[in-house]
Amino acid sequence: MTDDKDVLRDVWFGRIPTCFTLYQDEITEREAEPYYLLLPRVSYLTLVTDKVKKHFQKVMRQEDISEIWFEYEGTPLKWHYPIGLLFDLLASSSALPWNITVHFKTDLTNFGPLIGNLWSILQKKMDFVISLLEYIRQRLNALSFRNCFVLWLQMDSHIHWAISSKKFVLLQLLLKLSEYRSGRS
Repeated sequence: MTDDKDVLRDVWFGRIPTCFTLYQDEITEREAEPYYLLLPRVSYLTLVTDKVKKHFQKVMRQEDISEIWFEYEGTPLKWHYPIGLLFDLLASSSALPWNITVHFKTDLTNFGPLIGNLWSILQKKMDFVISLLEYIRQRLNALSFRNCFVLWLQMDSHIHWAISSKKFVLLQLLLKLSEYRSGRS
């Protein structure tokens, strides 16, 4: 039977092999090589756009580069969905690597906001996180003391494996620091 820790590790640290290819109608100075990345399932496409844009800028004229957007088999990918969710919704039954097409020219104003305005994207993400935290806070305030205690024990047992390795590293650093200080005295 699979341990719960293994499932959590797969979800939080899972990656999707992805191949980014330039759309064939984009004007290039020479043929563009595909760009391969392992994308974290819990990340967003906006966090990899700079890498992808930098790779394809090598073969494109600067005046042809504008807003970047991605598609999979004709479906534009929503930048505000986590990568794992997009993959599960659109491509989970297809072979790996996940083939994403990169566009620079076509206007997608009817699809929704594009990636260009990173500040508004960041604001929307933070608004979502704050509203989610507020919802969780309200739910926790409604719990009885016993239920809070049980919840805390469950959380502690599930996250202990992630924290224990960091505690060990911290202890090693503290020991080295104390050795360094005792050597200076």
